[in-house]
Amino acid sequence: MELTPLDPKLLPPIAYASPKGVPPPHPRRFEAVRNLENLNRPERGLWCSPVTAWSVNGTPIGTAWTDWCATPDELTGQPSAYHGTYTQISAVEPLSEARIYLIDTADDLDRLVAAFPLTLDHPMRRTAPDWEAMVAAGWDAVYASAAGVAVNAERFVTVVPSLSGWDCPSVLWLRPTYRLATL
Repeated sequence: MELTPLDPKLLPPIAYASPKGVPPPHPRRFEAVRNLENLNRPERGLWCSPVTAWSVNGTPIGTAWTDWCATPDELTGQPSAYHGTYTQISAVEPLSEARIYLIDTADDLDRLVAAFPLTLDHPMRRTAPDWEAMVAAGWDAVYASAAGVAVNAERFVTVVPSLSGWDCPSVLWLRPTYRLATL
């Protein structure tokens, strides 16, 4: 199955949020993704999210992730335990050659899982793609847009492809085909 990459110029401005004092995500320190047995998300890689707020001098000060952390939970009325933890925001830009796959619909996620199936004995074979195989095939990132997260987050995680647990729009870097933005 042929997947179409997103033009990197169409990716919204993104940033990496980290705790104060944690260095920005330099590509030389990138940790390769690994499939996990019981999650539809991989281990490692680099998780970024769209910028939602800017300072007066043009640096990002908020992301979809930090916004999600601040949003009160429907049951408890409290923000995430992570709220206030991720205060250092580092702008990230894709390199022009980055191959990014956009998940904007349920069909997009279905095609991704079909194109990169996990082994039949893998517990997440119906839910998640083989992230390591995506890397081997030359893909650099996956961008789950707000629409992609909304339409896929509630799909039943052990039966059909799902983004359950992807809390907000995200760019998952599978390979270090990005640079830290200079603002």
